[in-house]
Amino acid sequence: MERSDSITAAWHRDHVVVLCALLLLSGLAWAATIYQAGSMGWGLVTCSMTMGTPFSLTNGLLYVALWGVMMMAMMLPATAPLAGLCRTIARRQQEQGLPWTPSWVFVSGYIVLWTLTGGVAYAADLAIQSLPRTFPVLQTYAQVIAGGTLVAAGLYQLTPLKDRCLSQCRSPLGFLLSNWRDGSLGAFRMGLQHGAYCLGCCWSLMVVLFVVGTMNLVWMGVLATVIFVEKLLPYGVTVSKVAGLALIGFGLLVGYGRIALEG
Repeated sequence: MERSDSITAAWHRDHVVVLCALLLLSGLAWAATIYQAGSMGWGLVTCSMTMGTPFSLTNGLLYVALWGVMMMAMMLPATAPLAGLCRTIARRQQEQGLPWTPSWVFVSGYIVLWTLTGGVAYAADLAIQSLPRTFPVLQTYAQVIAGGTLVAAGLYQLTPLKDRCLSQCRSPLGFLLSNWRDGSLGAFRMGLQHGAYCLGCCWSLMVVLFVVGTMNLVWMGVLATVIFVEKLLPYGVTVSKVAGLALIGFGLLVGYGRIALEG
């Protein structure tokens, strides 16, 4: 009994340490994001991060870097249980004299995956900025397109694929049992794989940023809260469905409310 209690206490300590570290890192990322928005005069509610800048490799790299910081701010707190389990396993291996890998290697893989999605985000932001000038009809129906995008994002929240990806995020022990790999490269690959499941779970919520503004700090906070709740809290699956229905309603209001008014 005493050994079981000591193991449980150690497990809780690992999770507290990892949670505090990830919250600190997330907080620093939030501070950097808010500072960047303020230094560029964007404020809390903003438009695209490209802000009318033309395509270039330098602008793209800066965008991807800033996107990575944003994703750290929004996503890291929800990874705490899995990173905590990685730390627990590493500590037990260290105590037994076995090769071990620190949990930050796993977290690094996760961050790299989400940062790389910034390349897709940059291309999407440039398309949103430039295509309406090339095809004026897109500007005419911009609100309808935005509404349809929100409806599509909401519908995805209700799909089995969303449920499958969310279940991987909500069951850290199950993920490790199914996907464990030894060594630093293995831990990094696990981080990438978990990031891929997380992307499958959350891409629909990230799409919202392209409608409301990719640097919209208010919506970043709202979406980060939804992501945290749906991944970690007992009623998270229900919250995921409610968020989907809310996005569908919001999309109908944005896109088809205008049609009704014009009609």
